[in-house]
Amino acid sequence: MKRFVAAAVLLLAIGIGSYWAVFYGGYYLRFGERGEVDVPFRAEGTAFQAWTGQDYIPLVLRGVDVSASLPGHYATAYDAGEDDYLRWFEAIGDMGANAVRAANIMNDDFYNALYTYNTSHDRTLYLLQGASVDDAVGNGSKDAYTSSFLDSLLEDGKSLVDIIHGRKDLPAAGTRSGGVYRRDVSPWVAGFLIGTEWYADTISYTDHSAIRSGVYQGAYFQTTAEATPFEAAMARIMDEITAYETDKYSAQRPVGFICDPSCDFLEYEEVYARQLEKHAQTNPEHVAPLPAMKAGRFAAYRLYDFCGNFTAYLSSGQKQDIAPLLAGLPVNQPYGGYLELMGRYHTMPVLAAGYGFSTSRGAVVQNQPPLSEKEQGRRLVEASQALETGGWAGGFISTWQDEWDRRSWNTAFAAVPTEHYLWHDLQTANQSYGLMAFEPGNETVCVLDGNAAEWTEADLLLERDGLRLSARYDAEGLYLLLEGVSREEAVYLPLDVSAEVGSRSCASPALAFQREADFLLCLDGTDNSRLLVQERWNPLRERFQYETEGVDPFLDIPEQDSARFVPLGMAVQNPLLVDALTPENRAIQRLGVWETGKLVHGNGDSQSPDYNSLADFCFGDGCVEIRLPWLLLNVGSPSSMMVHRDYYQHYGVEFRQIRELWIGAARDGETDEVFMEALRVKGWKSLAFRERLKESYYVVQAYWKGGD
Repeated sequence: MKRFVAAAVLLLAIGIGSYWAVFYGGYYLRFGERGEVDVPFRAEGTAFQAWTGQDYIPLVLRGVDVSASLPGHYATAYDAGEDDYLRWFEAIGDMGANAVRAANIMNDDFYNALYTYNTSHDRTLYLLQGASVDDAVGNGSKDAYTSSFLDSLLEDGKSLVDIIHGRKDLPAAGTRSGGVYRRDVSPWVAGFLIGTEWYADTISYTDHSAIRSGVYQGAYFQTTAEATPFEAAMARIMDEITAYETDKYSAQRPVGFICDPSCDFLEYEEVYARQLEKHAQTNPEHVAPLPAMKAGRFAAYRLYDFCGNFTAYLSSGQKQDIAPLLAGLPVNQPYGGYLELMGRYHTMPVLAAGYGFSTSRGAVVQNQPPLSEKEQGRRLVEASQALETGGWAGGFISTWQDEWDRRSWNTAFAAVPTEHYLWHDLQTANQSYGLMAFEPGNETVCVLDGNAAEWTEADLLLERDGLRLSARYDAEGLYLLLEGVSREEAVYLPLDVSAEVGSRSCASPALAFQREADFLLCLDGTDNSRLLVQERWNPLRERFQYETEGVDPFLDIPEQDSARFVPLGMAVQNPLLVDALTPENRAIQRLGVWETGKLVHGNGDSQSPDYNSLADFCFGDGCVEIRLPWLLLNVGSPSSMMVHRDYYQHYGVEFRQIRELWIGAARDGETDEVFMEALRVKGWKSLAFRERLKESYYVVQAYWKGGD
C-alpha cells in the first residue's frame, strides 16, 4: 500500500512538474527535423501580405487599439471580460476595421473573445500584438540593457508566442495581465510590435554608454554598420522572439519596434530639436532580416501633431542626405508631410501604431481648439486616407474606448492622482481619444438640450426674483437648470466651492454675494458666456504663470478676499519656436493659454441631428441647462469630493473634502447681496456606466465601409 501511495505521489508530482514546465516555463522538446516554417503573414517590399492557403495577397491593416480600460477600474486591473471584448469586436468589425492592436499582454478573456469572433465571422479581425515595459522602467535612470528592460521584453515576447498559440499559463504580475491561455489565435496574428513608447533619455543613455555596442548578429536578424546600441537591443529582442516561435511552433510572423517623431531617424537644427525634446534617434532600417527570417520586418510609428513645417528645421546634413525624398511633400496633409516622407524612406512596410484625436473640451495646443466628435471623425478619416496614399501598410486608431484612468500633462496636477479612474474628467485630453464613450450612471442625469421636463421639484435649489435654480451632478460634472431667463439677458451665478478662499464681492461685473464666492458663471447669450474664477483660486496662475507670462506667481500673491474675478484658462503647448520669440520673452518657451472657461452653446443630446458633443449649455423655452466639468470647478476628485486648498498657503495643489457647495443666481443690475443655497454632495467608491458609440465612429465607418 505504501508503495502504491508513493508511486501515486510520484506520478502526481511528475504530472504537476510537467504541466508547470510546459505551460508556465515554456519547456518543449523537438524530435526530428523541423518541417517547413509556416508564414501566415509576411512583409514583402513595402507591403504586408497574408497567406490565403494558395498564395499571398496584399493586406492593408485598418484597425483600432483596444485596452482593458473600464470606468471605475485601472486598465492594468484587466477587469474587462470576454463578453465586453466580444461586444467591442462586433462593433469594430461593423465599423469596417480588419484589425485590432493590443499594446501588451492581455487577459485570457481578450484572446478567447478574438477566437470566438474570428471563428464565427466571415470577415475576421487580425491582431497586432505588442510587448512593452512599465513606464517606471522605460522612463527610469538606466539603459535598455538592464534586466527590468531588456530581459522583461525578452520574457514577455516569448510568453506572447506561447499565448497566441494557446499554450501558456501566466500569473498576473505588476501591471501585466495573466490567465490560462488555451485558444490558438496565431492564424490571425499579423505580427509582433516591440514597445509602446520609448523615452528619449533611455535611448540617449543607452547609445552614449561606453560599454554598449551597436553590433548584433543573430540567426534571424542582424544590425547594419550604422546601428546604435539601442537598435542592437531591438534586434536581439526581434531575433529571440522569432527564434523561439520558429523552433517551437515552426512558424514566423513579421516583427518590428516602435518609433515616433521624438526618436525617429531625422535630425533637426538645435533650436527646433530642443523644443521638440528630440535628442535621440532610432532607425528600423538598421535592423536587417537574415535569409532564415521568411516573414520579414516592419516599421511602426506613433503619430501626433508637431510643427507642421518640420522639414524647414531639418539640419543641413539631413536635408542633403534625403534631398530627393523631400521634393514635393504634401505639407497640407495630416502631420505636414511626415507620412509621405516615412513612406518614401522605408524599404519595408510602415504602420501607424497609434494615431488619434481627442474629443475632450480641454485643449492641449495653442490655436487648436477642442474637437467635436464629428470633427474627430473627419480628422481620423483624413489621416487614414493620407496613410494609405502615402504608401503605408495601414494603421491603428488610438483608441477604441475612452480611458478614464489616463492623465494629461496640463491637468494632472489639479486632480487627485489615485482616484482619476473613478470619474470622467472632461478637461483631460488623454481620457477622450476613443471612438466609444462611457457615460456615467444607469441613466442620464441631464440631457443638455434646453428641455426642463426631466427635472423635478426635488432638484430645486432656490427660487427668487422669478428665477428657479435646480442642480444635479454625476461623474462628469455639475448640472444646473435655470428657469425664468432668456438668451437676451445677462444672468450671474456665483459658486462657493472652497472654504479657504473667495470674495463677498466682484468688481466687474459689480456684484455682492451672501457668501465668499470662488467662481462666477456669467450667462450672456450664446456666444459670450463664460466661467470666471477669483484670481487667488486660479490654478493656471499658481502652476503656470512663469511659463506663460515669465512672472513668478509667489512674488505678488493676490489677496485672499480679492474682488477680481478673471477668465479661467488652461496651459497649452505653444508651437511657436523659441527663436521666433523676442529676447525679453525667451522665458515663455512652450506654453500658451486657452480660455477653457468660455462656454460653448449647443445641443448636448447625442440622439439629436444637431448634436454638439462640446456643448456646455443650451437655452430652451424660458430656461437654460448648463454642465460644468468638475475640474473646471477645482474639484480634484468628485468621487471623494476633494477640492483644491489655498495654493499660496500650501505651495501648490493640496486637497480637502467638502460636503456641500453653494450656488446663487441674480439678474444683471442686481444691487442686493446675491442669495446662495447649499447643494449637498457626496462621493462614490464604484459607479455604473453605459457605452455609446461616438459620432466619429459612424464617420470612420462610412469611409472604411464605403466600398462595401
